[in-house]
Amino acid sequence: MSLKTISAVYRVTALAITALTCHTAWAVPATLAAPAQSPLPIVVGADASAQTRANAQQLATLLGRMTGQRFDVTQGSGQEGIVLGTAASFAQLKTSVVFQPQSPLGREDYLIRSHAKGVWVIGATDLGAQNGMWDLLYRLGYRQYFPGAAWEVVPSSPRLTLDIDTVERPSYYSRRIWYSYGMSKESGEANAEWCRRNRCTPGMELNTGHAYGGLANALAPELEKHPEYLPLINGQRQKPRNLKFELGNPELRALIARHAVEQFRKRPTLDSISMDPSDGGDWSQSEESAKLGSVSDQVLTLANEVAAAVDKEFPGKRVGIYAYNYHSPPPNIRVHPNVVVSVATAFIKGDLTVDELMAGWSKQGATLGVREYYSVNPWDRDQPGAARGSNLAYLRHTIPHFHALGARYMSAESSDNWAPNGLGYWLAARMLWDIREAGRVEALVEDFLDKAFGPAKEPMRRFYEQLDGSQPKLVVDDQVGRMYRALDEARRLAADRPDVLKRLDELTLYARYCTLYYRYAGASGEARQQALEQLIRHAWRMRQTMMVHTWALYRDIPKRDSTIRYPDKGGLYDPAPANPWKSDAPFTAQELQGFLREGVEVHPLIQVDFQPVGYGGELRLASRYMGNLAGTAPPLDSSFSGRGVQNFLTWTEQPGQILDLGITGGLTPQLATRSQVTVELFKLGGTSATGESETLIASAPPTPPDGKEHSVRLTAREPGLYLVRVSDGGDRTQVRWPEGLPLTIASTLQAPMTDSYRQWAAYFYVPRGTRRIGLYGGEHGEVLDAEGHIHFWLNGRQTGFYAIEVPQGQDGKFWRVRYVRGAMRMLTVPPYFARSPAEMLLPSDLLEREGKAR
Repeated sequence: MSLKTISAVYRVTALAITALTCHTAWAVPATLAAPAQSPLPIVVGADASAQTRANAQQLATLLGRMTGQRFDVTQGSGQEGIVLGTAASFAQLKTSVVFQPQSPLGREDYLIRSHAKGVWVIGATDLGAQNGMWDLLYRLGYRQYFPGAAWEVVPSSPRLTLDIDTVERPSYYSRRIWYSYGMSKESGEANAEWCRRNRCTPGMELNTGHAYGGLANALAPELEKHPEYLPLINGQRQKPRNLKFELGNPELRALIARHAVEQFRKRPTLDSISMDPSDGGDWSQSEESAKLGSVSDQVLTLANEVAAAVDKEFPGKRVGIYAYNYHSPPPNIRVHPNVVVSVATAFIKGDLTVDELMAGWSKQGATLGVREYYSVNPWDRDQPGAARGSNLAYLRHTIPHFHALGARYMSAESSDNWAPNGLGYWLAARMLWDIREAGRVEALVEDFLDKAFGPAKEPMRRFYEQLDGSQPKLVVDDQVGRMYRALDEARRLAADRPDVLKRLDELTLYARYCTLYYRYAGASGEARQQALEQLIRHAWRMRQTMMVHTWALYRDIPKRDSTIRYPDKGGLYDPAPANPWKSDAPFTAQELQGFLREGVEVHPLIQVDFQPVGYGGELRLASRYMGNLAGTAPPLDSSFSGRGVQNFLTWTEQPGQILDLGITGGLTPQLATRSQVTVELFKLGGTSATGESETLIASAPPTPPDGKEHSVRLTAREPGLYLVRVSDGGDRTQVRWPEGLPLTIASTLQAPMTDSYRQWAAYFYVPRGTRRIGLYGGEHGEVLDAEGHIHFWLNGRQTGFYAIEVPQGQDGKFWRVRYVRGAMRMLTVPPYFARSPAEMLLPSDLLEREGKAR
C-alpha cells in the first residue's frame, strides 16, 4: 500500500489495513540532492547485515547515476541522512511504528518518512528495508520494467526531494511470478533481480508443489516394509504412476507427520512444507480411504494431522496444499488454521467455479491462496495476446477480486517471455503488493509507455494494444503487421535515443519470432522442418533478451511435434559450436532493419472501416436485465448440424436441470472411418464464458455414429452458466436441443462457431450507441434489423470483413440473420447468436449498462 503524504483520514485507514501501529507528526519535505550542494549520505547501523550494506552501496550507485553526484555510505545513529536498515538497528529513532519481524507476515513491512534532515527507510527485517529502498527509488522515478539492462530506467534528476510518510505491508503475503519449463542460469538470475527491484520477493515462503513423489523417495525403506501404505487399486497394493498413498492408514499418516516435523528440525528457518498430492489420479479404492470421505477430505486429513504435529514443536509453521484436480472440491471437514489452500484457476474438477471453490474452502476455515497460470509455454508459445499474463483486464479484475474472496498468497506459473507478457507481469507485481493499484492501471500503462519509449510513446501504445489479450484482434497477419508498423515508426521517432532503440531492437526480434512461429505452425512436411530450424536458431540467438522463453521452446516442441527432428548434437543441452542450431552472433543493424522491412511486406493489414469491440463479464440471461423478452420475436429452429466440435451455451435457474438432447452422428457420406460422438457438460465461471474457466461435471456414454438419433441426458446440478460440447472427430453430427432450455452460440474470429451443413438463422443483439455492425463471413445469408428490414446480403460475396450501418433507432435491439451458410463472426456487437431474444445470453457488464439505460 502506497501514498505520498498521508492525510489524517488515510492514516487511520492504512493502519487498519496493515495492522501496524503508527503515530507520527506530519512528514517534512527532505532534499536528498541538489546542484551546488553535497548530497545526503546513506546511513546504515553499526550492526547492519551484509545484505543491508550491499543494498546501501547499490542505492548510492543508483542515486549517483540519477544526480551525477557521489553518495557516500556511512554508519551513524540515523538522526540525519538517508537512513537504511532495520528497526532493531535504529532502535533509538522514535518512529512510533511497532514492527513484527518475528511474524512471517510482518517481515516485509517498512516505513519511509521524510524529515528536515533526511529520510528514514526502516524495515521490520533486512527484506523490509530492501523493499523500502526500491520503493524509495520508484518514487524518485527509477524503474526496472523487465529483467535486463535494456529495461532499466534511470532518470536524470540533479535535484531529488521527497515529502512522504508511509508504512507499507503487501496485500498478498507471498507473490510469486515464476517460470515453468526451465530456464538458463542467466535468466534465473535476471528474474531474481527483477523480483527484488519490484518487491516481488516474498517474506513468507509458501511451499505448495506436488509433494507425494518426494515423500515416497524419502520414505522408501518404510514403504518397502509396509506395502499397506500404498494405495489399493483394482484389488492390489501398488505404486502407481501418479504416486499416491493409502491415506486411510493412520500409521502412514503418522509416519508422514513425523517426517515433516523432522524437516523443520533440520531447517528451522523453513516457513512451510507442502503436503500436496502428486498430479493425476490413482487414488486408493480401499474402504479405509473411503471412510475418510472425498478425495479432498483424504488430502486434507493428512495435511491437518501434519499441521497439528508441526504446530506442537514449531508454532505458526504452515502446511501448503492446492485445491486442484481431484482434490479441488471443498472438503466436508474443517481446515487446520495453519493449512494454506491455494485454489487453482485451471485443472479443477467438480461442478464449481473458481469463486465457488474459494468460498467453499473458506467456509471450512481455510487460509486461501491462488495457483494461477499467467503463461504456460505449450499453451501460448509466447504469441501476442495468447496468455493470461498479457490480458490486462483479466489481471486488473482477478488480483483484487481474489483478494476480496480471502486470498493472501499468489503463485503464478509464468514464462520467460517478457515481450508478450512483460507489461502484464510488471502490472501484476504492482497490484499484488497493493491491490489498489488495480484502479490505476491506465496511469501505470502511461508511466511505462512514457518512461520506456519517450518520443516513440504513441506508436508503442499501438504496439502494446496488439499484445493486450483483453483487446479483440482481427487476424494474425493484421495483428503482427500492426506490430511491425508500430516498431518502424517508433524507430524513426526515437532515432536520437539509444536507450529507447535498444528496447525497440529487442521487441523487433520478438516480432520476427512471431513471423517465424506462424510460418512453422502453418507448414507441413520438409517446409515445416526448415521453418522449425529457422525458429529455433532465431530464438537461441535472442535468448539473452528474455523476450521469448527460448529454453521452453527448445525443450518442449519436439515432445509435442512428432513431425520434426533435431539434428545430431542439436538438442537443448548440446553446446555450441558443435550444436549446428546454436549461435551467439549478435544481430546486426542490417538484420534488424531487414526484419522490419520483411515483416511489413509479409503481414498485410486488413482494411476495414470499423474497430473490433470487446465485451467483458460473465454471461447472463438478457431477460433478467431487459425485462420479459418472451414473445418479442418468433423462436427459430431447435436443431443444429456441424462437423468436429460444436459448443452450446445455456443457463439454468433450476437445480438438477436435466438436459435431454437428441444426437445423430455419422452424417458425412462415404467417410472411411468414423468416431463415436462424445457429449460433455461443463460449468462456466470466472471472467470468461467461452472456456477460460471450464469445469467438467458430466460426460455421456459415447454415441454410435450410425445415422440414428440417440437420447443423451446430462444433469446440471447447480443453477448457473453451462457449456455443452459435442465432438465427433471430424464427422458430421446433428444436435436436437430441448425446447424451453436457453441456447446461445458464441462466434468470434479466434473461436468461430462450427460450420453448419445447412442454412441457419439466429438473433443477435446490437447494443445502444452502436453505429456500425462489423462482421466476418461469406457464402450466403441476410442481416435484418429489429423491424425485419434487410440491410445486408452475403449472397455470392467472398468470405471477408464487412460493415453494416445501423439506422437511427435500431440500436439497443435484437437483430436477426437468416439463410446463413458457414460461420459468421461478430466483431463490433456481442458475438453471440440465440434462437430467440428470450434465450439470449450476453455479458453481464453490457447488460448492466443496457438495463440501466432502459
